[in-house]
Amino acid sequence: MEELFKVAGQLLETHDFSWPELYLKVVHFYLAHADYETALGWHFKLMPMFRPELDSFGALLASCAIDFTPKLQITLTKIYVFSPYRELYDYVVPALFESGQSHAARVWRKKFNLFNDHPKSPKSMPFLDFLSRYFSAIQLTKEELAVLNGDTSVGDGFSTSVQNDTQLATTSSIFSDRFTARWFASSWTSPEFAINLMHKIGLRTIGYHSLQSIALREDDAHGVADRLTQLRKLGIEVRSGAYCDAIISFAERGEDDLLRTLLHCDIHPEEFGNPETRSTLLASSAQRQDWGLERLLQEVEGVAATPGPSKDSIIYKDLNKHLSMALSMKRLAKVRNVVDKMESLDVTMERENSEALLNHIFEDVCYHPKLNRPHVLDRALHLSLRVAGHGVAVPVRYWQILLYNLGRLGRFNDLEGLSHKICELYRPEPGGLIPVHRQDQPPNPNTKAEELDKESETWSEYYSFADGKKKRSHFKEEFWRAEIGPCQNEANPKQKHHKRSKNRNDPNYKLRIPADLPFTNRQHPIQKIFDINLQRSIIRWGFDQTLAQQPIPPSLVNVKPVGIADFDLACGVRLLAVLRDKGVYVDTQIVRSTVINRLAVAQLPMRPRARARDDRELSPANMKQLVEGAWGSQILPSEAQLASEIEKQKPKLWKSYPRLFEKSYDNHDRVSSKSHASATKQKGWF
Repeated sequence: MEELFKVAGQLLETHDFSWPELYLKVVHFYLAHADYETALGWHFKLMPMFRPELDSFGALLASCAIDFTPKLQITLTKIYVFSPYRELYDYVVPALFESGQSHAARVWRKKFNLFNDHPKSPKSMPFLDFLSRYFSAIQLTKEELAVLNGDTSVGDGFSTSVQNDTQLATTSSIFSDRFTARWFASSWTSPEFAINLMHKIGLRTIGYHSLQSIALREDDAHGVADRLTQLRKLGIEVRSGAYCDAIISFAERGEDDLLRTLLHCDIHPEEFGNPETRSTLLASSAQRQDWGLERLLQEVEGVAATPGPSKDSIIYKDLNKHLSMALSMKRLAKVRNVVDKMESLDVTMERENSEALLNHIFEDVCYHPKLNRPHVLDRALHLSLRVAGHGVAVPVRYWQILLYNLGRLGRFNDLEGLSHKICELYRPEPGGLIPVHRQDQPPNPNTKAEELDKESETWSEYYSFADGKKKRSHFKEEFWRAEIGPCQNEANPKQKHHKRSKNRNDPNYKLRIPADLPFTNRQHPIQKIFDINLQRSIIRWGFDQTLAQQPIPPSLVNVKPVGIADFDLACGVRLLAVLRDKGVYVDTQIVRSTVINRLAVAQLPMRPRARARDDRELSPANMKQLVEGAWGSQILPSEAQLASEIEKQKPKLWKSYPRLFEKSYDNHDRVSSKSHASATKQKGWF
């Protein structure tokens, strides 16, 4: 590497030739191989002479920041601090948020704010919207609030690179199409890896530059079609245009010769978008008898003349149209067939259709089950999970309706299975973002801009000495900039960028939460689904439903339990313990008080109880062992205290179960009076 560095330096000094992307390739190589000290050393060597573009540096930082390894994060922080760029908030934070790592995004947000690196692009708006709703205690800066509220004119300006990007690529990506094209064309990484990496750091739309680079890396039309399939599965769209449409059409049709001619012709891709230019080129090629180019232009003209959507787009629209018609006619069998076809072809469901389907299947399902129509519940359960599999936000109340029905019917294994699947939906294995239904979204907080004092101190201006005094530092910021020189975009600091086309009030905007958001967050849908009322009900169902059934045979007690139903009367406690282990907040006080309450109720003589269940089974000692075995640790008081707590519950139960108590005490009085009389005669008691 030292020899290469010397050669690159000589070329720069002698021929004014800068080695293409030398900094990016070298630093990324050592970071990828976890040689962090060497990567930092080459950063210091290469940055002054071979400074990368802002897009390249931002992509490098964002792609590496996704890996939250402590040593890597320390190295990336040093690389950022000792760099001339202070416009990286809009690169790193949105990329981390898109990958589902909100904790890492919040950590980097703090770093950027300390160095006066603030968001200026609409790409940061989804993260800021999430932050303001789910972490309302965090106070946003005035620059962040400006982006959140759509007033992107606030701030010190925007870099030329990012401004050009937003003009060329609307708001679909924080990187310009020319930059992503160079990334895809780079031979030091495979096309599949490059596409996945750019998707992780926020790429959602590509233009003709990027599509051309991807297609040129493949050997034939089949390979290009595979890359197009990868793009569609990742949700990356290709901008419509004659050139892009022709590449897609030739690849899907398997036209190797046409595709090869199109990719290697000397006509600029933008020329294909002008009908007059295409006509001129077609006439010129015919006059020159260039039959290959003439055929190509004729095929392009045919694609442009029928600019219908791609094959996948046609299938998407047709299936959703059929689904909409079947729903309007309430033909459920047809709906199932269409949904089956959607899943087999990997076609997503439109939001309108998903909402209509959910409304239809829950028309006849309420919180209390209908015993004479069990198939209605099974249908709602089955279709709800299938709708959720399409990435559609299912309202919290629908999940609760299903859980309440299963619990009240005593279908505890199904209750456990549904609870597990719901948790999986909100904690997907690949990470990413999960949609939240608008009914379950936290309200927009009316936060005010943080009043920043003009004399506020940041790390870029001050650092603390051992004596505790803060002194002006010319090393971290001023010295480094003096050594490297100012950024190119600092020439016009007052430059403003465009306003974003969408905001959080846009009906097409969808609030999404990252996969790493803890279930214990009070605003998390999981916390709203498994609320305190449902937790109480789960314990109650476990006791009351199981009490009327035969107990587990003694020979099976020592067998390792498989499902929650194997924990007998404590099956509800076991389900809450399983949810707790998955990260759901379970209130131990609620569990303790509800268990004691159900133990008191279960001891009432007139309660439904299987004949095989005697008082010994419901004794405090036995129930304490059973409940704490299901919970996994001690949760109930001592046996004596537990018995005392059960007795204290009886006055409270009198109000809830007066008839049962009347019968219970009447029988008890008759029995006790007889026993008292016989005992007095025999032993002379009292």
